[in-house]
Amino acid sequence: DLCCSAGVSSSSSSPSDARKVASPSLLLVLKWGGELTPAGRVQAEELGRAFRCMYPGGQGDYAGFPGCGLLRLHSTYRHDLKIYASDEGRVQMTAAAFAKGLLALEGELTPILVQMVKSANMNGLLDSDSDSLSSCQHRVKARLREIMQKDAKFREEDYEKLAPTGSASLIKSMEVIQNPVEVCDQVFALIESLTCQIQKRLEDPKFADLQLYHSETLELMLQRWKKLEQDFRLKNRRYDISKIPDIYDCIKYDVQHNTSLKLEGTAELFRLSKALADIVIPQEYGINKQEKLEIAVGFCLPLIRKIQLDLQRTHEDESVNKLHPLYSRGVLSPGRHVRTRLYFTSESHVHSLLSIFRYGGLLDESKDPQWKRAMDYLSAISELNYMTQIVVMLYEDNNKVRDRRGVWGALGAQGLHLNRTGCSGRT
Repeated sequence: DLCCSAGVSSSSSSPSDARKVASPSLLLVLKWGGELTPAGRVQAEELGRAFRCMYPGGQGDYAGFPGCGLLRLHSTYRHDLKIYASDEGRVQMTAAAFAKGLLALEGELTPILVQMVKSANMNGLLDSDSDSLSSCQHRVKARLREIMQKDAKFREEDYEKLAPTGSASLIKSMEVIQNPVEVCDQVFALIESLTCQIQKRLEDPKFADLQLYHSETLELMLQRWKKLEQDFRLKNRRYDISKIPDIYDCIKYDVQHNTSLKLEGTAELFRLSKALADIVIPQEYGINKQEKLEIAVGFCLPLIRKIQLDLQRTHEDESVNKLHPLYSRGVLSPGRHVRTRLYFTSESHVHSLLSIFRYGGLLDESKDPQWKRAMDYLSAISELNYMTQIVVMLYEDNNKVRDRRGVWGALGAQGLHLNRTGCSGRT
């Protein structure tokens, strides 16, 4: 995205003033989607390799080789695979890295991306209905901003306003924060301390040749924190809570990758910003059930329709490749055929899709204990990290003709966990 503004002299200025006015200025505000880090690439490939084990096969002569069932299906043209990704570069490279691990491919990611990953935005698959989103999300963000600007401890009515769905992770974060303005004050003070420490490192000759993670420099690190420091607290001394996710992302990145700087206060900044982000991020997609569903439909209705179409086609399609029994020694199920559709997209679509599963009335929690356990598990999840997945699986019941069962599961990569002595990253 690109936003431009130009500054020119006023027509009412005198000739002498006009001579003193500098040349017209131009301010460019660029929105860049980011770049996949080496750690992210490794995680995507590892997840692709682990994903193979979800597929059937690998028995008989090939027992003891986890995941080989999928590779055999794919190599014998019995695996119908399509991969879609949104247009952001990091998302497409993630899809390519996942495909490399899934199919045991070799070589660089770019050829894999070109050959195997389709742009989902070409057919509007990952588009959102901006008209329906704008009014509902503006209302939600205004209420969220009002609650989070309250300089007092959360009371019972605040829990009812901010967590009407009874989300366990949300209530836990509110108990950690207690007073949102006081916590924002602490976060701002910690950011000021952090920028001061980075500035001192920048002026210290010992750090002159220091190379941070992914070729970042101390100057760039200082700039991104200075920008957050300037934007987070407004001129009226109130806080822009829309910057909380950016603050949390930055401190999580630095705590995970730039520990060599030994900056003080990073663990506390991580803890407080995470508690704030665990409220702001999920609630931006709706506070009550009705809002969550309205925003979810606006974000991912085309994707929901495509998933539904995929399931219907799998149920109806008979024109698939199968192995001839005479040439399939060691293959227990030569007639097996698997169809896979992978969609790599933004966090907003994942939040929205989960809202539809949770609040769309698919099953009755009071009558289905297994569904109740799944909903309780989702309620306890505070954050959707990188490589969070939602898996929709359709099985064929061999005991009945054309009878199938649908099962879905949500798996999230565990994020960064801090302890008293430091930090550790998990995938």
